[in-house]
Amino acid sequence: MAEILMTPSEHCSYSELSFTEFIDQYTQHQALYEGKMPKTRLFELTLPWLIATEQFMLPENSQVLVHCLYQKTEGQESTLSIAWPLVHITDKKSSKVQLRCLTSFYSALGEPIFFMPAVKENLLQLFSYIEQQHQWHSMQLGAFEDGIVSEALIEYFRYQKIFSQTNNIYQQDITDYVSYYQQRPSQLRNTIKRRENKLAKAHQYRIEIITHVDKFPAAFTAYQVIYQQSWKGDEFSFDFIEQVCLAALAENKLRLGLLFVDDEPAAAQLWFLQSSCDECSAQQDKMAQNNSRAQNSCIAKNDSGQRQTTASIFKLAYRPKYQQYSVGSILSLALSEFVISQDHVSRIEFGMGAEPYKKEWLNATRVRSSYQIFNAQSISGKLAILRNIVLPRLVRLFTRKNSK
Repeated sequence: MAEILMTPSEHCSYSELSFTEFIDQYTQHQALYEGKMPKTRLFELTLPWLIATEQFMLPENSQVLVHCLYQKTEGQESTLSIAWPLVHITDKKSSKVQLRCLTSFYSALGEPIFFMPAVKENLLQLFSYIEQQHQWHSMQLGAFEDGIVSEALIEYFRYQKIFSQTNNIYQQDITDYVSYYQQRPSQLRNTIKRRENKLAKAHQYRIEIITHVDKFPAAFTAYQVIYQQSWKGDEFSFDFIEQVCLAALAENKLRLGLLFVDDEPAAAQLWFLQSSCDECSAQQDKMAQNNSRAQNSCIAKNDSGQRQTTASIFKLAYRPKYQQYSVGSILSLALSEFVISQDHVSRIEFGMGAEPYKKEWLNATRVRSSYQIFNAQSISGKLAILRNIVLPRLVRLFTRKNSK
């Protein structure tokens, strides 16, 4: 643990806000924060997504506290540097308190909100405040991609382990639809062409891509019908899905694709857009530390007019009665063409999941990790450390010795 951070820094201060207080403060001072918060890489890291998560996805006996780190500048007021909304969950029986990111199973990532460039020392300082000023048993943080947040977490907390890891399938440096299409496996391209011809001979079909709120109510009803009749069954919270979609529509960041067969809804997909500088957003944490050469390169590319938009595939569903026509793949190809040609995306990614078929659509894979952290300052935390870290290490050591 970074012992020098166990005492407050003279350059930093800390406070915690309720989630409502934070939202009120943010909305009342948007002009102050404008331009200071880096554009998020994905829509699910934005404030509207967090608001919907807090409203629809929290367990009982929980509250959201926003842990805020402020930077002090001589002669000026303190400026908000990091705001990290964390869910504090209290167990009814044991009174143990667990902290976790304001995420749900709908979220692929959970990160702090940076109002200034991410700096590891600031994260370490925020961890110090959270550790000292709150009683908690464990924290579950993430998922994170490799970068400054996970580096700071591993450096500061001695008793932590990887809780889960997931693969993220993506493709970057997309320049145009034709080249993207040619990169797809020939088997996939030929299958889609055959199934589309088969569908056109047997039925009338059409594809709609919804980008405006006036067409959303009818489109969302069709999405619900498709989803409920798909292999996925009922949705946990259509209210959550509807709210984040409406918020994305308000910012022109939703692409809701629908495929109708004889006017019957057959397939649906939800994609989110996020305009940003791709390399800066994907690696902004590392570059903010010391990689100025990569940062300058990224800025140069951005200034030259290179497209810097990410499309994230959030939901896919189709009705099994139309599976023989590969309606899901036909719709995926249509949406791919739309976001590349019309929205000028340079990156497409599947939000979650690494099913084999996804590698036919996108060509790169990265790992996202969630961490479980145990508090050595509490009795229950110490017991958890023994159970989850010390004993497994002893078992592995004993097993290795006996295997020799």
